[in-house]
Amino acid sequence: MMKKAFLIVVLLLFPMLALALEVDCKNALTTIDINHCISQEIENANHSLIHYLAKAKERYSDQATVVASIDQSQQDWLVYRQSHCSSLYEIWSDGTIRGTMFGECMLKLTNQRTHQIWQDYLTYMDDTPPLLPEPK
Repeated sequence: MMKKAFLIVVLLLFPMLALALEVDCKNALTTIDINHCISQEIENANHSLIHYLAKAKERYSDQATVVASIDQSQQDWLVYRQSHCSSLYEIWSDGTIRGTMFGECMLKLTNQRTHQIWQDYLTYMDDTPPLLPEPK
């Protein structure tokens, strides 16, 4: 019975996985494709943010209060990002664009946060090169 249930789940998900592999994000036209592509961009931006945060905490690893402050600010920021982008989702709740508006908001704020982490924790006041390249 368990094998049968697993097979059904796989068969139901396979068309969605195949569709996801075929999305051309440069030419996405449907709401589903656009939302899929934005989700991928958000995932990449989140990975970048995590990388920059880890480097910032590594730089200040000998200062526990600084690392704790970075962690706290990140938790606060995650709450803010969700709340802010959810408000945009509500504004557009009557349309199919709501997911796109939410995703664009998440992506924009994540990229801004990554840049802020870089600027505040990974650069120096003098000509010393930053610990990581400036995020784009």
